Amino acid sequence: MTMHFRLLFTVSIAHAYYGEGCKDFDFIIPADTAQLLRNGKLIAKAREGKLYVLVGADETDTALVSMTAKTLRIGLKLLNPFFSNFTDFNFNSSTPFYRNATNPDRLDAAKEITLVGRVFSHALTNTARPVTVTLQAASGQILQTDTITAADNRSSVSYDLTRQAAGAYIVTESYPRTTKAITYYSDAELQWQGIFGVIEIKIANSFYATAPEFEIAFAAKKETLKYYLLAKNYSDTEFNQLAVVDKGFTEDGRPQVNFTKVASAAFTADEISPALLGKSDAKVVLFKSQAVVARQEKARKKIQVLKNGEELIKHLPQPAANKVNADLIIQLSKPQP
Repeated sequence: MTMHFRLLFTVSIAHAYYGEGCKDFDFIIPADTAQLLRNGKLIAKAREGKLYVLVGADETDTALVSMTAKTLRIGLKLLNPFFSNFTDFNFNSSTPFYRNATNPDRLDAAKEITLVGRVFSHALTNTARPVTVTLQAASGQILQTDTITAADNRSSVSYDLTRQAAGAYIVTESYPRTTKAITYYSDAELQWQGIFGVIEIKIANSFYATAPEFEIAFAAKKETLKYYLLAKNYSDTEFNQLAVVDKGFTEDGRPQVNFTKVASAAFTADEISPALLGKSDAKVVLFKSQAVVARQEKARKKIQVLKNGEELIKHLPQPAANKVNADLIIQLSKPQP
């Protein structure tokens, strides 16, 4: 019998900041998933920011082992330390959890979870008593129940999942009038790796006929683009003739960025103080975009500095990935008369 490998599914990362694929992540395969891959004659390979999972097949293209209904767990490791500067996401204190629970061929919207090890403590979210706190596995199996009264009060419940499989667990707090559920993800290996997110792919039988292409998409952060012009040795007349104009939107095939001129005396608390921008002999003016502008890796062409219609700077810079905001300081200087 001859064996070859063919595609079972892929997982890719898309980001509006990049013109092409996002390579800011690596894929971490925990030990239990690595064993499942071996058992199922599967191979997982990451290339150019994309994960390929291949299945071993015979000469008739039939999979050697069926892994239907098995779940592969994958850690998403962030490689770019500047990712939060240009990304619009709300997972600053939690971990995004992606899985194909609703549609086997697509990932659900990310769910917020708390990544923990085998032993962890759950802090109660309400001071009302009594409260019944239930720990259950993702399958619905109840693993532990605690009832906390006013007489025997405490603010947290501890759990030991050493003998349990890694994965999602739900802690439910049942108060006399309210109920709250919090999802934890227990995996000491992934926690040690310091992962950004968790992916769970449940293999459907349809994968063996048509390999799904799973995608995790991120939106680019939108900010007010601000150009602070510091003009040295400019007369009042010349200084008042300065403008920032977007002349490249047609060439780039994008919406035009329009700017509002703000005199230094009118700066608000959201702007950089003129006193911090340069020496007292430099005149300062701000040109800020009238609408928020999405961060992008590729610079926008021909956002220019003009003086009385004459081009001084052909291409103004865009905020780089390592900048936490879109505030840019531009130095203009003329020889002293």
